[in-house]
Order: sequence, then C-alpha cells, then structure tokens
Amino acid sequence: MAKLILHNEERLKVAATALSLLTNRLVVNTSGNVSIRVGDHVIITPSGRPYESLQPEDICVLDLAGEAVDGTLLPSSETPLHLAVYSSDPSITAIVHTHSVHATAVTTLIDELPAIHYQLADMGGAIPVAPYATFGTPELAQSVTSVLPGKSAVLMKNHGSLTIANTLEKACERTITLEWCAEVWLKAHMAGTPTIVAKEEMERVKQQMDRIGAERDKRLHDRADDCSCCDKT
Repeated sequence: MAKLILHNEERLKVAATALSLLTNRLVVNTSGNVSIRVGDHVIITPSGRPYESLQPEDICVLDLAGEAVDGTLLPSSETPLHLAVYSSDPSITAIVHTHSVHATAVTTLIDELPAIHYQLADMGGAIPVAPYATFGTPELAQSVTSVLPGKSAVLMKNHGSLTIANTLEKACERTITLEWCAEVWLKAHMAGTPTIVAKEEMERVKQQMDRIGAERDKRLHDRADDCSCCDKT
C-alpha cells in the first residue's frame, strides 16, 4: 500500500510552483521560496533543494510557530518571513518570494515602484520597497510586514520581491506582473521621465477589475451548474 503523505496535494502544488518560477526565470538555482497556509500548517519549499527534482515528501510542513510537522529536510531560510506574513493577516494563504532580475534591480534605485501601469492596481498601487535586512532574520520579516498592509506585493531592498494572495496561482500571477512592471519602469526611466498613473485612476481601475472579476466568476459558476445539470440527465 502506498504511504499517505500529509497535505500531498498542496505539497505537489508548492513543488510545481517553485519549478515554474525557475522555468520563467524568476529565480536562479535554488533562490526564492514558495508556501501555502492550510489551517494551522504552513507548507513551504525546503532550503537548497534543486527545484527540478522536488518531490512531495521534500516539501516541509510546519506549524505556525515554525516547528516541523512533517518532512525531514531543512525548510527555506526565509521561513521566518513567511510565518510573519501569515501571522500579520489570517486571510493570506499563499506567498511567493523571488529574486527576479528587474524587480531586484528596481530596489537598488528607488524606495517605491510608482504606478507605472494600471495593472499594479491589483496589488494596491505603488509598491513599497522594504528597507534592507539580512535574509532569513526577524529583522527582514519586520521590515517586510511593516510595509505590507494594504498591499499584495512588496519589494525588498537589494533582495527581491514578495507577493501574497489566497491561492498560489494568484500569488504567482502577481509575481509575473510585478516583474513585468519593474522592467517597464526601468526601460522608461532609462529613456527619460516616466509618466505615472494617478492614485484616483488606480482606484477606478481597481473597481473595474473587481467588477469584471465578479462577473467572470459568476459566469464560470453558472456554466459549472449547467454542466452539472447536464451530467445528471
């Protein structure tokens, strides 16, 4: 009989997301980390394990105090950061942290990525750059959580980016968008002085995003109900 693995589905998802970050060139080697919160457990990538070879049993399961629940590998060095973010807001259930090139480059130049494109409205508008602190320390966790309220993304000075969501898919989507916006800003900045989307317009964009998202979800739900009815006939 095959051995049952605690949170097997979530561990598979964490492993797959970590690999996707590598293939999309959002991380190099084993940098960056991914986690999901499920109740009182945090499922997180291990430290120093090649993403190409990750198996479900390699993904660490911790409690909210960081104690091991399942898994034998050392959890990510940024575990204190993930735990602090989850502790700061119980609605957060997924975190993606990367060292992507353009997002990291931006952190060396400015203290806030301005609203260079309306898509940043999904992440709360302009993205703050958290002050530098040594990786894997409580100081870094404090630096990030102090600027996170009201945002779904944070840049980390001379380090990288962190995105949050209620699903890994959404957190990963935000990571990709943030990296693209950082690249846009860098290229525009090299050419001259970029124009910025006004705060009032970003608020209108967010309302539009929410309206369209709600309608999209409703139609998907209605279609699923229609399919269920068809299956029963």
